[in-house]
Amino acid sequence: MAPTFNFTSDPTLSSFAVNLQTYIASDPGRETSSADTVKFQYVAVGAIVFASSDPERVLLVQRAATDSAPNRWEVPGGAADFEDPSILHSVARELWEETGLTAETIGPQVSDEVVFLTRSGKMVCKFHFLVEAKRNSTGALNVMLDPKEHQNYLWVTEEQVRARRVDDRDLKFTSKDQEAAIIEGFEVRRRLKGER
Repeated sequence: MAPTFNFTSDPTLSSFAVNLQTYIASDPGRETSSADTVKFQYVAVGAIVFASSDPERVLLVQRAATDSAPNRWEVPGGAADFEDPSILHSVARELWEETGLTAETIGPQVSDEVVFLTRSGKMVCKFHFLVEAKRNSTGALNVMLDPKEHQNYLWVTEEQVRARRVDDRDLKFTSKDQEAAIIEGFEVRRRLKGER
């Protein structure tokens, strides 16, 4: 059973503090290469979670071998549901369902939205957000995966993401957009900390 999510959010995310139906209805659409305007029908979210370490490390989860995009790496996330009170609640719910971590603060948004067509023909708009997760009494982030969705997790540096490699393990991401969002997550994190 999901907990009650009590998180704060970055003030720049007020447009995401609405439910999925309202968010989709307000979408102006995107112009395609054929000059048609296409509206998305679904929203997906990704939670970019950092451990407090030097160097900074981001949480990656590896998709289950039996799921779509088997064995590929990504950040926790998934589909916003119509039952979620807001898109921001979707971020908190997906993070909790996939990792057992509870969002404490959501935002800011990382990278521009990514609009894509699924193999089943669904038009999806995906957003990524920095998320601070609640720590246990010793200050640790205890990740607990749902084995139906993910089989492994790693805390990785920006250098490892860019190299697509951790020790003897290759990092094959679910998409180029996912990889780019993770790299931009490091950049946003540095800006927030006042670093270059």
